[in-house]
Amino acid sequence: MRKGGKRGVNAASLKGVYEKCHLALFSRGGATGKRTHETLVCDIGHRASPLASMRVVRVGKGESVCCQAPGVVFVRALHIAVVQGELAVVRQLIHLLECAGRSLDIYNNLRQTPLHLAVITQQASMVEALLRAGSDPSALDRNGQTALHLCCEYDHPACLSVVLSLPSSVASLEMKNFQGLSPLHVAVLHGHRDLVSMLLGAGADVNTTDIKSGQSSLILAVESNNTEMVRFLIESGCDVNRPSYSSNTALHSACARGQADVVRVLLKSGADSSLKNYHNDTPVMLAKNKKIADILRGRGSSIRLPDQHIGTSSSPHGSNLMTNGSSSPSHSRDCSPSTMPPTPHSSVPHSPRTPPMLAFPFY
Repeated sequence: MRKGGKRGVNAASLKGVYEKCHLALFSRGGATGKRTHETLVCDIGHRASPLASMRVVRVGKGESVCCQAPGVVFVRALHIAVVQGELAVVRQLIHLLECAGRSLDIYNNLRQTPLHLAVITQQASMVEALLRAGSDPSALDRNGQTALHLCCEYDHPACLSVVLSLPSSVASLEMKNFQGLSPLHVAVLHGHRDLVSMLLGAGADVNTTDIKSGQSSLILAVESNNTEMVRFLIESGCDVNRPSYSSNTALHSACARGQADVVRVLLKSGADSSLKNYHNDTPVMLAKNKKIADILRGRGSSIRLPDQHIGTSSSPHGSNLMTNGSSSPSHSRDCSPSTMPPTPHSSVPHSPRTPPMLAFPFY
């Protein structure tokens, strides 16, 4: 089909498409329309591509186009049509590029492809048309962002749904931009929970880490102080103890930032408060305030409660234990419950050098 279409391209058809693009894109007039018109004429000309050979002849107020070969490349014209939302014109330009055997992934001076512009301008139908025509969803802009990154940055769930619906987009789920962030990281940092859910449903790794510091999505959510996102990622099965390159966990970050609610959520979800980073610091050592330290120590003391209070416990048989929890044989020989005073307040003074004996007020 493509070879047959290629042979069918002639000067008349190219001139007709050009005239349609001119009417659709530049009928508004004004200085902006004039500059855009000249851009299209320049794109059609030989400067657009070494393989293009269309010559522009200006006659008075109008222009006529002479086509000397079918290898025409509409470079920036496709970008203009996408931005202005002219889907019919975009389809015609796509057809011409396919006939010429050219790629749709043409970059403008900002290193943006037509697909990037379609995502930024929130045109899901335009995104679908470009992807089905062969646009590469993994093409990078000047910041290393793919179409998925842009969907997550600008919060476009409709465009994201279209991109994820095509099998060709699966390969770009884990691609990192020039800041080392995946599309999932970008969605987490911007707090777009619905987009995070869509990415995870498409197969994105919830435990993926960035390239620069090795921070997981959970740590990025903690640094954004987004408790709801932290809960959602934990419910999605993320590893709460996954460390960064410096061995800091999400709990380290939450304690250092003084986020009490996040600390409670992490501890409840199984975060280990004994893990140390490369500086040999535990989360409690990084606690920003006393409240965070009390939360961590309160959790630890509840585990050690029987050992700490074993010396003050009494049994019905009046077992004799020292305050450190060890039994005293001499005390059991010299004292008995019958020889103790009937009241808990003993009148016999104790020497400050000898530890006081335990009283049993219930006997």
